Amino acid sequence: MSLGNIPEYPESRQVALEDKDEIEGMFSKYPTEVSERTFGSVYIWRQYAGRSFLSRFRDHLIMTWYRERFGGLMFCPVGEDPVGIIGTFSKAPPRSGDPFKGIFGIVEPTASALTRRGLSPVPLRDEWDYVYLTRDLIELEGPKYHTQRKEMRKATSELDLVYEPMTREHQLQCLQLEEVWCDLKHCRLDKFSEAEDAALKEAISNLDALGFMGGVVLLHGKVQALTVGEKLNSTTAVVHFEKANPEIRGLYQVINQRFCERALKGFEFVNREQDVGEPGLRRAKEGYHPHHFVEKNLLTLS
Repeated sequence: MSLGNIPEYPESRQVALEDKDEIEGMFSKYPTEVSERTFGSVYIWRQYAGRSFLSRFRDHLIMTWYRERFGGLMFCPVGEDPVGIIGTFSKAPPRSGDPFKGIFGIVEPTASALTRRGLSPVPLRDEWDYVYLTRDLIELEGPKYHTQRKEMRKATSELDLVYEPMTREHQLQCLQLEEVWCDLKHCRLDKFSEAEDAALKEAISNLDALGFMGGVVLLHGKVQALTVGEKLNSTTAVVHFEKANPEIRGLYQVINQRFCERALKGFEFVNREQDVGEPGLRRAKEGYHPHHFVEKNLLTLS
């Protein structure tokens, strides 16, 4: 891929919808398990704290990223030799105003190769992605999934819940559900939660253009739960968002299982992203018994 429409580093520009084919071509040529590294994710988070600015450097794609506790970061370079590119940035003195305090999203075998070069990528447990066997999330077999089956049975036996693929006809109700959820969770008091709210609304509004898959659960014709995901690589789908009316017990278990069964059964794995260090979210994700983790690392640049 030439990346001819991307400016040469240190120049950069923010990602645009017109970049989709070019960037997806790079991501397909150099696949990953990292949940954030899809065009859809890069695009919908572009309004958050300087994320998603693009450059090319020695035929590699460079993307800005951001984590509040670390500041401005570079996402792990995409191309033939990310180790060499990272090595170059680790040796070069920071330019005046350089936004990169570190390089995020480094996974194996890149992490070990950097260590052999004398660099020290650090594991970020809060950022590790949880990856599940799709059939486990569909079948929920055995004692370890007793709680999930119990919650689903209770919800589906007591309520007339209907699952449907998300379409444009659901768009307004999905946006309304997100508004209610965000108000209940006071997400506008937190910059990251506010950015997540904006990203989800962007995903819902541009579902088809971004190639996302979505699902909804309706009760009496009203959307009470939603989920949005997409293809990550040839064997793995990624679920970016999952929201439900918190007053209706069992909805999260229902939409998780139904979405995997109806939309994701063609994938061997489902990446359900990270827990960001939230104890309740970590318990919930661990309770579904991941097949493995995508162990992301951060390399700090001096």
